[in-house]
Order: sequence, then C-alpha cells, then structure tokens
Amino acid sequence: MPALRLPAVALAAASLAILSAPMAAAPEKPYRIVAGARVKGTKDAAPAATTLARTTIKGLTVSVEYADGGKRAAFLKTIDPGLADPFASPPGQPERYLAFVVGFQNDAASEVQFQPGNVALISDHKENVFPVDVTDLYMGAERAGRDDLQAVIDRATRTIFDSSTTIVAGGRLARLLVFRPLKERWKMFQVHFSFLQIGSETHTITFTFHKEEISG
Repeated sequence: MPALRLPAVALAAASLAILSAPMAAAPEKPYRIVAGARVKGTKDAAPAATTLARTTIKGLTVSVEYADGGKRAAFLKTIDPGLADPFASPPGQPERYLAFVVGFQNDAASEVQFQPGNVALISDHKENVFPVDVTDLYMGAERAGRDDLQAVIDRATRTIFDSSTTIVAGGRLARLLVFRPLKERWKMFQVHFSFLQIGSETHTITFTFHKEEISG
C-alpha cells in the first residue's frame, strides 16, 4: 500500500497546531512545608526541618505552625475530642487550604489586640491571600446546600480566628488561621502580621516558610 501523504496545507496546519498547543505543566514533585527561608549554596548542614516558627516581642510570644491534616486533627482534639475538621479534604485529594495553628502567650503587662483580617499570606511571586472567616465558611456551606448552617458557624467560631481578638495580660490563646491555596507555583511564602497591638504600641511580625521537596 502506498504511503499516505497529507496535502502541504494540511501538513502545515497540523504542524502549527502541534507547535501552538499548550504544553501540559510538569507534575509537581511531592513536598512538605517547613519554617524558615530556603538555604542554597551553603556547605553547612541544613537545620532540622520544623513546621513551627516562633518569636517574642515586648513580652508577647507568637507561634505559627503549618498544620496539615494530621496536625489540624491533633489540634482540634485539644479543643474538643469530637470536633470534626471543617477544612479536611476528601481521602486521596490534596489539601484545600493552607492552615496554621497560631498561638499567643501574653507575658506583657498590657492586653494584646489581634485582627486576623490584617494577616496576609504573601508568596515569592507577590501573590497575596487573606484568611477565611466565618462569613466565608457560612456562604460556602450555603452554596453547598448544607442544612446545618448554624452548626457551621458554631464550629468555625471555636476553631478559627475570625474577628478582633483580645489576649489579656498573662493569657494564652491558640486557634487556626486558614487561607485558600496560592494560585501561582511558589517556593517560599511569608505569613505577615500587621497592626498587632501590644498595649498602646503597634507592631508588625513576619514568619517565613518554604517548600522542601521530599526525595525518594
């Protein structure tokens, strides 16, 4: 049988289609999220990976820990052993949120005012996202046709920072701070706290996290 020949016009069109077709993005390698900046080009041994970042300013200790599904479940049990994770993904699916356990230990002489809406997740591509709040969760449950909307509100107010929060002198408090995923591929991001008020002073705190590929 003679070889099949395409007309020159058809062949050119086929070639153009191949060249102009978008290339599929390479699948991302497995990774974990750890605290601190990425360290490159050093011969020193890398510090042990940790998901927890912490700093103290004016007597206030702030801790931020990346919380995957296992970490969230463990934290929620400290609030209520029967509390379901409202941010859990279906089995086998990637995480739907970037969640952090944020803790405050106030050893200052004054109370602390924290506004979760003033926290931003900022990627190395300058993409900014802000925390979800009770209204976001309520609207999402309503769109999904959930019947127990009040239960959604009650559970959210026990698990996340939603609105202005006061940490009294000598007090401590921990809740989840949850963000929708970053759209752009990233290697590092910062959890940036602005307008954290300690007594009459206002402070800014930034915590850095990075992506660490899992070998093997």
